[in-house]
Amino acid sequence: MSRRTIHAIALRAVAPALLLTLGAATALATAAVEEARPRLVVPEAVWDAGKVIPGDKVVHDFVLRNEGTAPLTVTDVRPACGCTVAEFDETIAPGATGKIHAVLDTASFSGAIAKGITVLTDDPAQPRVELTVKATVEPLIVVEPGYARFIQPQLSDPATVEQRVFTTAFDDLRILEIESPYPFLTVDHHELEEDLRHEDGVGTQHHVVLTLDYTKAPVGPLAEHVIVRTNHPRQPEVRIPVSGFIRPMLVVTPHEANFGEIQIEKPVQATMVLKSYATDPVKVLGADSTVKGVAVEVEEVEEGEWSVRLTLEPTIEGPFSGTIRLRTDHPRQPVFEIPLKGTAV
Repeated sequence: MSRRTIHAIALRAVAPALLLTLGAATALATAAVEEARPRLVVPEAVWDAGKVIPGDKVVHDFVLRNEGTAPLTVTDVRPACGCTVAEFDETIAPGATGKIHAVLDTASFSGAIAKGITVLTDDPAQPRVELTVKATVEPLIVVEPGYARFIQPQLSDPATVEQRVFTTAFDDLRILEIESPYPFLTVDHHELEEDLRHEDGVGTQHHVVLTLDYTKAPVGPLAEHVIVRTNHPRQPEVRIPVSGFIRPMLVVTPHEANFGEIQIEKPVQATMVLKSYATDPVKVLGADSTVKGVAVEVEEVEEGEWSVRLTLEPTIEGPFSGTIRLRTDHPRQPVFEIPLKGTAV
């Protein structure tokens, strides 16, 4: 037998064992790489603070445990409205624990609440986890109904919302100061009449009246609080949410007559829609334009809605701008103006 044949036989005998050894080594290396990763464990994802007073700061540390073989990185913490994360551990070593320090401000809440915190990590199996802080906010000072919503349009008559303020266990409640969030919202208070007192209340009960002047209120949302400061030793401040939206009394669509660059070789017409949101009926008495060569006609489509038709005559040349004026019978808005502009080319 030749030496080459002997070598070939030897190689055929050794090759399977060598392949097994290389395969085992590769598998072990792969397993080692796969095992070197973080694993997030949250022992308590929901924590209930129980009963608290409005204005209390609820503080809790959520524990995060890394049961993996590589460091765990907390990439981001996103609190829900009303819940502030003061600090958190960004890196947690294998076998160690970290924390998410959460603070819940209860000043604007009442009743049972639950606020979430989203935690993002580099754990491939659990990159996102939700934590929840719960509490039951029970005020020592009762406010009924406890909110004020205003929904009338601009220029309406003033509107009022009344509140009853009392306690069931503190018989010397006094209102020291009331702070309004808006210059057009006034707040008055006096002692509640005997026949309007709440049967469960003790001591002095108070009548708080919020009045909104729609003639001074600008268009836009209402989303603030009236702050009532008291002499209560445990709840010196009460907040009354104010919500709503002040709409214009008259609204035109589109909001302006903008023709851009336009060729006017013959009369050009365009139509706009005018709507009334007034609480009382409104009539459009007439209309005109400050731009020479622009005619305006108004036709009532249905009660509270009109079609405003504009006609541009070929006599208009170059840039033009001005105002469309609609005359109404409403004493608080006798004239409604619409911007008008364009360029005749």
